[in-house]
Amino acid sequence: MSVVRCLVALFVVCVALPAAHARPKPAFLLDSMLDQIYFDDESGLIRFSDMNLAFAPEDGLNASVVVVNAENTVVQRFEFFPDYRLHDGVFATAMVRGPAEVTLTEPGVYNIVCLVDGEMATRLPVVLEQVSEGDDPFDPVKKYEFFGLWRTYGYLTIDENDAGKFPKLSFWAGGRDLAEGEQSDRFRVVLKRDGEVVAHSRHTQGHIAKGHYKRVEITIHKPHEERDVTNAPRSPLSDWTQDGEYELLVTRNSDGRLIRRFRFTAKDGEIEELPNTKLGYEPRIDYIVPRVPVRGVTTFRLESAIWIRSD
Repeated sequence: MSVVRCLVALFVVCVALPAAHARPKPAFLLDSMLDQIYFDDESGLIRFSDMNLAFAPEDGLNASVVVVNAENTVVQRFEFFPDYRLHDGVFATAMVRGPAEVTLTEPGVYNIVCLVDGEMATRLPVVLEQVSEGDDPFDPVKKYEFFGLWRTYGYLTIDENDAGKFPKLSFWAGGRDLAEGEQSDRFRVVLKRDGEVVAHSRHTQGHIAKGHYKRVEITIHKPHEERDVTNAPRSPLSDWTQDGEYELLVTRNSDGRLIRRFRFTAKDGEIEELPNTKLGYEPRIDYIVPRVPVRGVTTFRLESAIWIRSD
């Protein structure tokens, strides 16, 4: 099937499920697409380099990444190298043939679509918004901003040591989360179960920087007073898995404004998965692989991630 025909069918939901015991089809990691594709929030530039994928073809990669506008017109296409930079079981790091960059100047909705063997594997929808007309004589340049799933998703990973298991929250924050005119701010996270506070972050944690979204990590601790922040114990997994409805509320320190409300449910001692993180989810281009790279290590390996969604 041609690339154009594939893209025309971008929003068609396929109901066929993978055959039993068949190897799942390749899927690029959402964490990788949000982190490793470079978006310039002023010029509208998008630059591609390395991207991680799951169920990587064992005999080499035949893949491309295309940028498509709201009319399903291909704006630009770039090919991946057939060889992987890194490999770990069914996971691999794919390399885009560079230079691979495109500058978007027409505001609107775009889809970044990864294709493997001519079939759509994963997409990342983004919106380009023009925020300056360039009519300032001292700065006569049009300026843009990207937004999209950075504000929708976050995930939990589990730190494990002799003291137990402790969830850690990762999400994306950027200039659109700041009050107008501010260059930076801090944020605080509160965990509630059925409306009751069970844990929160330290007051000294959490930073929002101006510019495009960046992934931020934060640990959550047992409720404590600010004077006790140094010795506040971390919130164990058991705080997060008692049956109930949970909210992770992220607020700006400067004015207390809510910038994220992540919701999830725990049942039978486990946090329930989002439907689109389960193998076999359709449309498969919106499947989110429940794995992320292990940070702060010298080897390429993946760990489980529990994806959560903000209102």
